Amino acid sequence: MKFILRSIPNFFTALNFFCGFFAVYLAYKNLFEAAFLMVFLGAFFDLFDGFFARLLNVESQFGLQFDSMADLITSGLAPAMVMYKLFLEVGVREIDFSFRLLRNEFHFTIAPFALVGFIIALGAALRLAKFNIDSEQREEFKGMPAPANALFIVALPLLFEHPLFVTIKPFFANYTALLIISLVSVLLMNIRLPLFSFKITSFNLKQYGYQFVFLLLVFPVFYFFRWVAVPIMILFYLLLNVIRNSLS
Repeated sequence: MKFILRSIPNFFTALNFFCGFFAVYLAYKNLFEAAFLMVFLGAFFDLFDGFFARLLNVESQFGLQFDSMADLITSGLAPAMVMYKLFLEVGVREIDFSFRLLRNEFHFTIAPFALVGFIIALGAALRLAKFNIDSEQREEFKGMPAPANALFIVALPLLFEHPLFVTIKPFFANYTALLIISLVSVLLMNIRLPLFSFKITSFNLKQYGYQFVFLLLVFPVFYFFRWVAVPIMILFYLLLNVIRNSLS
C-alpha cells in the first residue's frame, strides 16, 4: 500500500517529464502554441506531484530529485529551445560547420549567436539545485520559480502575435531585447528575492492576502486575454511581491 501511495506523486512527475520532452520537440518545429500548452500542462502536473506528496505524507529525497530532473526539461530546456528559435525568427543567421575527426566527416548547421538562449536552461538548473538544498524555500520562494519563468518565456511568441500586443513586437522581437530577457530571467531565478508561494500552511487567512488578490485577478484576465494572460499574470506576481517586500 505504501508503494502505491509513493507512486502517485511520482506518476505526476513522470507526466511533467513527458510534457517537457514534447515541449522541446514542438518548439524545435516552431509549433509555439503547442509547446506552450505542454509547458503549461507540465507546470500543472508539477504542482500536483508536490501536493499529493504532502497530502499522502510520502515526501522523499527520491521524489525531490526526480521532480527537479523533470523540471529541468519542462522549465529549463523547453523555454531555452523556444528562446533559441525566437532568435532565429528575428534574423540570427545559421552557419554551416564541418570538420573531420578520426577519418569521419561531421556536418551540422547552428546559429552561434542564438545559443545564448540556452543560458535559461543553465539558470533553471542552478535555481532547482539551490531549491533542493535550501530549507528556507519550503514556505516561500527565494527567486522566481523555474516553472513560472518557463511559462513567461514560452508565452512570448503568443504575446508577439496577439492583436492587442502586436504594436510592442518591434520593441521586443529583436536580438538585444531577447538577450536582455534571457539574462534577466536567469537573474530573477537566482537572486534571493522573497516571493510568496501558494502553499497553505495555516488557517490564518490574513497572511494570504497577496495570494488572494492574485487569484482574484486570474479569471478576469484569462477571460479577456486567454493564454496571453500567463505572462501578464507573472509580471503582476512580481509586482505584488515588490510591493509586499517594500511594505514588510
